Amino acid sequence: MRSILLAGAAVLLAACTKGAPAESTGSATPPAVEQAGAQSQLANLKVPDVTFSTAQADIDKGKEIFTQKGCNGCHKIGGGKLVGPDLKGVTARRDKQWLAKMILRPDLMVKEDPTAKDLFKTYMTAMPNQGVPESDLPALMSYLKANE
Repeated sequence: MRSILLAGAAVLLAACTKGAPAESTGSATPPAVEQAGAQSQLANLKVPDVTFSTAQADIDKGKEIFTQKGCNGCHKIGGGKLVGPDLKGVTARRDKQWLAKMILRPDLMVKEDPTAKDLFKTYMTAMPNQGVPESDLPALMSYLKANE
């Protein structure tokens, strides 16, 4: 039974990190300096003001991006939590700027943002940076909005 659980966890981890940039295995920078750098990076992180689209083509593109990036390996939209939180209604619970930052730079958010830190404590899994380009953000967020 334990081997089945471990195999399942490995599959979920692989799905959740699909398309994620490779992480370095070591760092010569002390943790305090890394934390200060992350804080300044998050404070300086500018995200576009996204307008939600109701066009079916945009929503379909967002669904495709959601699947291609492996988001569905960790998130459900309706039906409860998986590895991460259920995203049903997330656009009503979080403001657009917060969502955009979490999608574009979850690695910075989990280090600095209080809400992202609380989510990490609850789910005990950090959302990996999937390298979502800003150009994909409107479609992805429109897909989430369509599933409120």
